[in-house]
Amino acid sequence: MATVIILLLYGFYSYAGYDYSDRMDNVTEYISMYHPTSSNYSVSGDTVEFRNSYYDIYDMDVSRVSSSDERITDLLNHYSHFSKAGSVNFLNETCYEVAIELEDDSGFKYHFILIPIDSFDRDRLSFKNETTVYLFEGKDWDFVVDSVFNSKVVM
Repeated sequence: MATVIILLLYGFYSYAGYDYSDRMDNVTEYISMYHPTSSNYSVSGDTVEFRNSYYDIYDMDVSRVSSSDERITDLLNHYSHFSKAGSVNFLNETCYEVAIELEDDSGFKYHFILIPIDSFDRDRLSFKNETTVYLFEGKDWDFVVDSVFNSKVVM
């Protein structure tokens, strides 16, 4: 019985005290970001795919896409019809951060779009002109939020 209690305590301590080791990489000429050292990434066009063989909650895709991309229009359409499934906030003086919760076919549930302020009408959830945006998609809310706020992207 004592062995079981010790193993349970050790397991709880290991889980509660887990902290991942991360590093900053220039993953493309447009994106610099922190990611767990155990995550491998590959670049396919303008999309960076992070995959972690130990913890799939750290799987994430970061894409540099056009504002007219079908994924962007679908996500904004979903948000406009289901307003409790997201939010629109200022990230800094230059861009909006649109957060949308929606399970998609790739297994990602959390989607964040970084949009230049001068190209987007926040009230109508529409673009004023064609622009480049960044789409962060992942499985864990906290990890994706952390990645969005700690990344450096060229708008």
